Amino acid sequence: MNERVMQFRIGMFVIVAGLVLTMMIIWFGESPSLLRDHVYLKARFAEAPGVAEGTPVRKSGIRIGQVSAIEFDERPNQPEGVIVTLSLEAKYKIREGATPKVSRSLIGDVAIDMEPGTGTGHVATSRDPAHAPMVEGSVAPDPAKALAAATQAFEKAGDTLKTIDEAFVGLSKITKNADQVGPFLTTWSDTGKRVSAAADKINGFIANNETDFKPAVTNLKAVSEKLNATLDPETQKALKRGLGQFAAASERLNTSLTDAAPLFKDLGAPVDAQPKTDFGQTVRRLNVITSDINLLTSTLRTKEGRLNPNGTLQRLMAKSEIYDNLNHMVIAANETFGGLKPVVAALRVFAEKVSRDPSALTRGALQR
Repeated sequence: MNERVMQFRIGMFVIVAGLVLTMMIIWFGESPSLLRDHVYLKARFAEAPGVAEGTPVRKSGIRIGQVSAIEFDERPNQPEGVIVTLSLEAKYKIREGATPKVSRSLIGDVAIDMEPGTGTGHVATSRDPAHAPMVEGSVAPDPAKALAAATQAFEKAGDTLKTIDEAFVGLSKITKNADQVGPFLTTWSDTGKRVSAAADKINGFIANNETDFKPAVTNLKAVSEKLNATLDPETQKALKRGLGQFAAASERLNTSLTDAAPLFKDLGAPVDAQPKTDFGQTVRRLNVITSDINLLTSTLRTKEGRLNPNGTLQRLMAKSEIYDNLNHMVIAANETFGGLKPVVAALRVFAEKVSRDPSALTRGALQR
């Protein structure tokens, strides 16, 4: 057999097999949607979780189309949302009032189910996706959230059962202590009787002194009326003014105490602390002066608190010889100063002459 003839036969076989496979896909597969007649319907959702292009559209559990486009609702004067374009097979009719609902399974599969309508006609559709009519859609509850809520409910139910069990345990303990209920009720009854007797005594006391209560109430009422009469508007104003002045004085006192806080801090500080205020520094100086005077006077007395006879000042005050010596010193000084007076007078005359004629010094030296 010629090789070219063999290649031709193989090529024809491949072409025929491809055509047969294509026909089988078209007639029996799920992808021949391009060859089927479709109409379009738009659905608006407040939100569309999990919806994407290709999401199936079902009616009563049967697939009737899919999602062909998704866009946000940007129309003016409209709330935010999502507009989903549904591509539906024309052979399936949808009754008026049908609502597209986004449903999700526990494993995350998302689909749009057309809820049955109650109208007698059919929902209007369009063969042009841009001019397709619009219906309002809804979103089914998320089964995962429902499962979580159910789990929490079961947990709460478990807590409730635990509480009931604890209550039954407490009731069992109460039942075991039932023999103590009788004495408790007896004690409670005796207490009630005592309270009743006390109430009877109080009623008797009020009845016996009713004549005294009425004048007391009358006097109290009179005192209240006098107090109201005393507190006339002028008195109330004066009282308010006095309270205001008292508040102002209290505020000034608080301010003064705040300002004097550093002074009090200096007064209460240790001896070696450095004062921060003028008065504190003055007190510190007074303390130093007092300490020095204490050191000076401590030598004037003995340990027994008497005058020390061995000190210089004590000797000056107690012995006359020191006074005599001082008197002799003063007299000698006076005599010395008396002898110096002519010398001082001569020096004064000499100074006056020199001041009048300084050249006299040189003339005297040249004459000699």
